[in-house]
Amino acid sequence: MTYRVEYNGGDLEVSTLDAALDNAKHAIAADVGPISGWTVEHDETINDWFVQGVRDGTPIGPTAVVTGPEPVAAGQVDGGTGDDTDGWVRRVSFPGITPAEAFGAAAVWLGARTPVLTVTDVSWQPVPGGGHELRIYYRDARS
Repeated sequence: MTYRVEYNGGDLEVSTLDAALDNAKHAIAADVGPISGWTVEHDETINDWFVQGVRDGTPIGPTAVVTGPEPVAAGQVDGGTGDDTDGWVRRVSFPGITPAEAFGAAAVWLGARTPVLTVTDVSWQPVPGGGHELRIYYRDARS
């Protein structure tokens, strides 16, 4: 899973939210010059972050958009577990340095995702370069 950073007609994909936000800030600073601060707003409904530079208390330049990860089909459920044999399990991942950070992001995502019917499993995986990734396997109304 990746985060997409879109700014001024260009885009970039990175593997963590922190890297995406840092890249958005670097792109803005390279475009408009010195920045004294940042505004970062998160729209939980669509799981996007909006990043804009601030100079002397005034927003400047275009806004960078960081698009959050979307769930992907993980595969067919194998047989032998009741009536779930014809269902699909989807997976969404949340990178985080600490379990609290990853579980917090997952809680926000689940809270805004009303079609989730059942969480079938969770896993905590180390990722190359440090940190961990929380994976949630679920069924929703589309599955």
